[in-house]
Amino acid sequence: KATVSVLYCGAGEKMKTFLMLMGVVTMCTAEHVHVALGKEDSALVVQWTTANNAGISTVKWGTNPTSLTMSNAGDVHAFTQDPGRVWYSRTAQMKGLGENVKYYYQVGDSSNGFSEVFSVWNRRGGIPQRHVLFGDMGSSCAFTLCNACTQSSNVCNAQTCAKNTTVGLVSEVDAATMFLHVGDFAYDLGSSNGTIGDYFMDNIEQVASRVPYMVSHGNHEDAAINMAHYIEEFRNQPTNAVPATFKTTNGEGPNTLYFSWDHGMVHYVSFSTEFWYGVGSATVNTTSFLAWLKADLEAANKNRDIAPWVVMHGHRALYTSSASSGTGDATIRAALEDIMFQYGVDFMINGHVHDYERSWPTY
Repeated sequence: KATVSVLYCGAGEKMKTFLMLMGVVTMCTAEHVHVALGKEDSALVVQWTTANNAGISTVKWGTNPTSLTMSNAGDVHAFTQDPGRVWYSRTAQMKGLGENVKYYYQVGDSSNGFSEVFSVWNRRGGIPQRHVLFGDMGSSCAFTLCNACTQSSNVCNAQTCAKNTTVGLVSEVDAATMFLHVGDFAYDLGSSNGTIGDYFMDNIEQVASRVPYMVSHGNHEDAAINMAHYIEEFRNQPTNAVPATFKTTNGEGPNTLYFSWDHGMVHYVSFSTEFWYGVGSATVNTTSFLAWLKADLEAANKNRDIAPWVVMHGHRALYTSSASSGTGDATIRAALEDIMFQYGVDFMINGHVHDYERSWPTY
């Protein structure tokens, strides 16, 4: 049986879709561009994908789209878990950024070339702040992204959504200061030899390249291949977890099963509800998470004058009135409810249930 690899650089989405379905297409130049908040307010971290590891991963940026005078080198990591192909994730940090400043940037390297020029605000100012929260978005049925997305196609990229940018995430890129995706990506990131994940990352580039795209882990990232994709696809998140790394079938990566960051007036705590469903390791588990969580919330309470709101987010619902999910996950609720009350957590955000609801204060 012959193995065919196609390096596709054309603009025709129908041909690209055909090649991806045949399992023979690999990435060309910089794809899947997405940005996350850095660990400091003066930093943003960009991530993208290429078909090879040639050249030095580089981000160039500036306040003028025709004069990207700053640059910084990044790193590159191989992903070897998709049958029949190897691809490379690259990250690079834009640093020394001013707050409430719009920057233009492009990513790439001397061998693969550079991307188009994107724009992103760093810690956009103004009141009210606009943080857009959602969960459970696939490559198909991505109606949260724009209303041109359909159930019958995994393609819902910028070309698709250009038909109507007045609703969905595409309508928020000029106003939102942060997107938060609370678990369950693509359905699933590792499906069809990883090509479903490719579609998803292609689709979100139109928004995630322009607004920091923050995440937490969901149950559809539990399986080994999906977990490996999740850790690799979002290695640009500002993790401050202890321990700092987590090992998947693809090797050691950043521990993004729990971490936190401040954005504006909010301290966000991202965590995986899947620790109670078999996810984890000897070093990254409910014990390590709960110890880290208490220390993180204690520190957050000392910083309430800067970030007065503390918001936790994980995928499964601690509370819900949905008929399909009972009253919420009693096991996770028993583990977290007292801690959340003790440290004054203001909100718990979750996905999973595929319904929209909000509650009065609950304990």
